[in-house]
Parts: sequence; C-alpha cells; structure tokens
Amino acid sequence: MRVLAVLPPDQWIEINLLDTLRQHYCEEVHIFTYPGGMGQLGSKLWRAQRNELNRRLVELARGLKAAGKLDLIFCIAYDDFLLVETAKQLRELRAPMVNYHVDMAFQWYRVIRTAPFFDVLAVAQMTNAEYLKPYAQHIHWMPMAANPHFYFRNSGGNTCFQHNLSFVGTFNPFRRALLAECVRNDLKPVVYGRGWATETPSPFTFSWDAYKVYHDLRHYALPRWKVEGVESLLGPVRRKYSRQFSFEMLEGADLKGPCEGSALPSIYAESQVNLGFSDTGWHSATEVRDSKNLQCRLRDFEVPMAGGLYLVQEAPDHSQYYKPGEEIVVWSEPGDFIDKALFYSQNERAAERIRAAGQRRVLGEHTWQHRFDRLFAHLGSLGRMS
Repeated sequence: MRVLAVLPPDQWIEINLLDTLRQHYCEEVHIFTYPGGMGQLGSKLWRAQRNELNRRLVELARGLKAAGKLDLIFCIAYDDFLLVETAKQLRELRAPMVNYHVDMAFQWYRVIRTAPFFDVLAVAQMTNAEYLKPYAQHIHWMPMAANPHFYFRNSGGNTCFQHNLSFVGTFNPFRRALLAECVRNDLKPVVYGRGWATETPSPFTFSWDAYKVYHDLRHYALPRWKVEGVESLLGPVRRKYSRQFSFEMLEGADLKGPCEGSALPSIYAESQVNLGFSDTGWHSATEVRDSKNLQCRLRDFEVPMAGGLYLVQEAPDHSQYYKPGEEIVVWSEPGDFIDKALFYSQNERAAERIRAAGQRRVLGEHTWQHRFDRLFAHLGSLGRMS
C-alpha cells in the first residue's frame, strides 16, 4: 500500500502511527507536514503560508496519483489548515480518504467543514461524536493505542524503581492542585513537562484575535450553539479569562522540565506509580475547577505497554479498554487519588499484579496495529479498500 500522510510534525505521530504503517502495511509512506495554525489565523503571513502549503499538497497528491502511488490519504488535520477547496480537490483523485480527529472533548467541531469529503472520519474518543454525524459520511471509533516496538519493557520483578510517583505532562492548574495534594501527604512526585519549573504565568496564555474570533463565529457558532447552547459562548470566554492568572512554582515536587520522547518508556517502567489526569480543568482567581470534560489519552496505553502501574482519573472510556482495579487503577476525586497513590506506592505485590495484567491487555488489544486493522476493515466494508 502507498499512503500519503498529511500530518503536523509531532513526535508521537512518528513513534506510533507512522512507524506502525511502515512496519505492517506500507511499501511507501509519503509524508506531508504542516505547522499547526489554530492560534495563528489572525496572521496574514501564516494564512498565505497555509494557502501555499495547500497548493503544494494538491500538487503532491496529483503527482502520486498519476504515478500509481496513491492508495490512501490519511490526515490528522483541522479545518484551520486544510481548506475546503483542497479537501474537494483531493476527493476528486478517488483515493480513499481518512481524517483522524484526536481531540473530541474540546475541539470536536474543527473538522466539520472538510468532513464531507472524507470517506471516514476516525475519532479517538466517542465524546461528542454524535454531533459530527450531520457532516461526516462515516464515523469510525479509533481509540489511542501504543506501539510495542517503542514502548514495551519487561514488567516482571522490577524492584529497583527510580521514582516513587511520576507525572509526565504540561503544566496546568488542575494538575498542579492535585500534585500539591501529593506533597501535603508526604508524597514527592517527579514531574516532567513544560511550564512547571517557572514562576511565570501559565503557558496557556491567550490574547483575543479579531480575525480568529470572526472566523470561529462564522463557521462554528451555529453548530456549537445547537448542541452546547449558551455554554458554547460562556465556556470558551470563562476558560480564556482564567488564563491570565499566575501560579507560584510547585514546592515539594521534583521538577525535571521537559523530557525527550525516547525517555518515556524508561520513566514509565522505572516509576512505582505513574499518575494520570483525564481532565485538563481550568482556574479562576480563587479556585481550580474540573471541566467535566474527561477523555482517555495516549498515555493511558503507553504506560501499561511499558510495564508501568497507571493511576489515572477515571474517564468514560476506561472501562471499555481495561478492568479498572485489575489492569489499571482509576480515581474519581482527590481523596480517592491520594489514598490510592499511598497504597500502591507502599504495596509492591498488589502493584505488580496490576502492571502485569495491564501490559497483557494492551499487548493483546490496544496496539496501533489493532487500530489500523479495524480501520482498514471498515474501509474495505465500504468498498474503498481491497
């Protein structure tokens, strides 16, 4: 199979999706990368760059088609980059087209303009998927997964952990509040990620951009209003307003800063307990609130694949992937979170049983090869892939 992959330049995509395609399915993978532009729509320079990149994308796809080297177009692209006219021109090449949407909790609507031109809109979470039905020909559930060639580590009998508790992820106030609870309970988490080791404002800074506001109101206001009501207006304003507040550096945790992607499997395998937060949350001047928008993430599969114990905030999808309490550990409120962090950091025999069971489950059901097998079978059932 010869695939044209249209993707942002992100390491997780290379490690998981592209490596799997090359190893198991493709003679050739032609990669077209583009810069993310959701926050840059107000820039005339960026819009001109976007237009030129769209022109080059069509030119490349036409060339591959003419050479008999185009069996599938696989995209991870919001409408902020992929223009409607471009999607239409790609469709005219009559190659199967898939767009993979990986943020259904917060950005479900950012594919609705180009969705009609794709054979399949694959979604990483089923949250909000019903709202895409008027726009997409076929919606396919393609959850996150993990690549064993990169993440797998032998989980048996590790008695030499480098970390008691660890967390990998970018700063946000919701995560900070819960990690501070760990510190108050004499747990010292090791934290890897951007924005933690500084007293500057939250990295999620925001400035109003007139063009982007106009763009989003024009294309997304009505679809969002129909399904979210007044929250479609108040929610974004509330969250963006909250980003003006600063936070002091988290005391009592071991703040490491960002780590290389190649270090992740070892961090997971060498941590007695790996922490996970399914809610990004938001904050006001006086409090941190959960957003109630919970979603499973790539880490939910990476950690068990590496043989790590995963203690994660429970999201609706978790019980569809694992047996909570047997293959991963879930928590639902701060007291539960602390109790379980203390228990599994002090009871290695119980933790090891969960590590081993979680790794067996992810190897048996949650690799990217499992995901692509189902996707290609779906395309085959539609008569779009032989």
